[in-house]
Amino acid sequence: MPDTIAALARRLARLDRRVTALERARRAPYPPWHDVPLTGDTSVADPAQPPQMRANLWNTLEFSGRIGLPGGRVADETVVGLLPEGYWPAVPRAVPVASDAARRALHLDIDPKGRLILRVQDGGSVRATWLSLDSASCRIDGDDE
Repeated sequence: MPDTIAALARRLARLDRRVTALERARRAPYPPWHDVPLTGDTSVADPAQPPQMRANLWNTLEFSGRIGLPGGRVADETVVGLLPEGYWPAVPRAVPVASDAARRALHLDIDPKGRLILRVQDGGSVRATWLSLDSASCRIDGDDE
């Protein structure tokens, strides 16, 4: 029985910390959007939707916009962007993204050094001209509970 009480106390303490963080974040305004620094031959696919990011008060990194891919083809493990140091996640993250790739899904791996690495389902390369970051997000901290 003491183990059950201790486990419940730990869960209650985590819940209390989470509620405190949510209450604090609710009172604060959302932070502004910042441009995602692109690498290589990647570009802004649509000037009306530039690739952007922001870190909110819930330790979540949010993305929006589109990234143009060079040559209409993209290879697995291509670095498409570098996040500024304050936006690096504590652990590697995989973020699904939309694109015009016909047969295979794409996602971004974000490593703890802030590199945005484009991954192609099953490896290799695929024909694609853009990828959309709209509605993509990931946790910045290492707490997945």
